[in-house]
Parts: sequence; C-alpha cells; structure tokens
Amino acid sequence: MHAYRYNSPIGIFEIRQVGHLRYELWIEEERLGEYESAETAATDVATFDTDYIAWDRFENELENFPSALDEWTEVKEESPRD
Repeated sequence: MHAYRYNSPIGIFEIRQVGHLRYELWIEEERLGEYESAETAATDVATFDTDYIAWDRFENELENFPSALDEWTEVKEESPRD
C-alpha cells in the first residue's frame, strides 16, 4: 500500500491507500475524505478544498505547498525481517 506525507504549517497531511483505487486524506488523526486516486487527494490540498477550515483558509496566503502528488514525501513501507 502507498502513503504520502506533506508537513504543512498546521500539521501533517497524509494520503493513505486503503484498498484498490481507494485513498484517504488525513491531517494528524482526522480523516478528511476518501478518493479514487492519491493525485485527487493531493489536488484538494493544493487547491485548499479539503473542508478542513484551518487549512482551507490559507488559500492565496501560502507560497510553499505541494501543487502535485510528486512533491509529497512518499512513505516507504518496510518489509518485516526474518
């Protein structure tokens, strides 16, 4: 499963794959939504359309935020060692 993180000024956003073509957008421990792609979730963050008021109010104010998923940090899952 894939996961991506963005350390924002208000907390850590995370996009988590939860199934085939199912991703969830989180900030800290609050689930913000479910998406068919990680790219769509990242777009909602980039366009300040997350329904999370503390983030969305920064529209037109922040300059350094990821505008696409490839600018997020991909979280690598470690395989268990024998």
